[in-house]
Amino acid sequence: MDLATAWAIKLTGLKDQEKFKALGWGLRTWDQWYFNDCDDRFGTDWPGRIPAQLVAHTLFYFTDPGDLVMDPMAGGGVVPDVCLLFERKCQAFDLAPIPDRPEIEPFYWTADTTTWPCTREPDLIFFDPPYFTKKKKAYQEKADPETPPISSLSRHQYMQFFARFFELAHENTRPGAILAFLNADWRDFESTPAKKESPDHAITLFDFHRLLSETGWKITHRIECPLSSERLSGTLVQKMQDKRILGTVSRTLLIAKHI
Repeated sequence: MDLATAWAIKLTGLKDQEKFKALGWGLRTWDQWYFNDCDDRFGTDWPGRIPAQLVAHTLFYFTDPGDLVMDPMAGGGVVPDVCLLFERKCQAFDLAPIPDRPEIEPFYWTADTTTWPCTREPDLIFFDPPYFTKKKKAYQEKADPETPPISSLSRHQYMQFFARFFELAHENTRPGAILAFLNADWRDFESTPAKKESPDHAITLFDFHRLLSETGWKITHRIECPLSSERLSGTLVQKMQDKRILGTVSRTLLIAKHI
């Protein structure tokens, strides 16, 4: 039996706060959720894997037991595992499902997608897509050559995809449904001093905020979930400082409501 299932059985019937305590997770009360390490009990090692604690906090604050959660890009299955643990229903999809995770169904999202795979209206959509070209090579290795990941798209195509996804999500949810969207500012800062960066080469949370608003979603919360700066070596940091390059460790969870 995998660890996620074992923990779900062990903690069945406990209240959400009791589960946080049993798992050794501190429950954050404020709008900054900093988790440096992933909990290996939940989800499979995967490019861009997110901490289970982050998903658990989203479920705690924005869903109730029995609610249906949709994960359109499930990757290593962190969201389905945490939903099982916290007694939420889940429908999960990915372009390259893991063979031993039958609960993750195959589905290929594009900017031209017109179908919606969820069989009923979700109460919450947890959407953690690739952050533009970050980890592009790793995602390509997981995908089939015939189904390139969205990290392979141009900047224009990438934004077209999100405009279409947000529109589809709004069409297929009821008023009051929640979209939890995790992403990060992307800037073309490598070898470029901060004052010389071009805004035409950037994608920021302000762009996603605009697309959400244009497709009928209303932002209710902005929760900071920063990445660790420890992933950058001291030598690299020194070079960035010498060239006045401003990096980014930002990552933000936007909570939007169907209005």
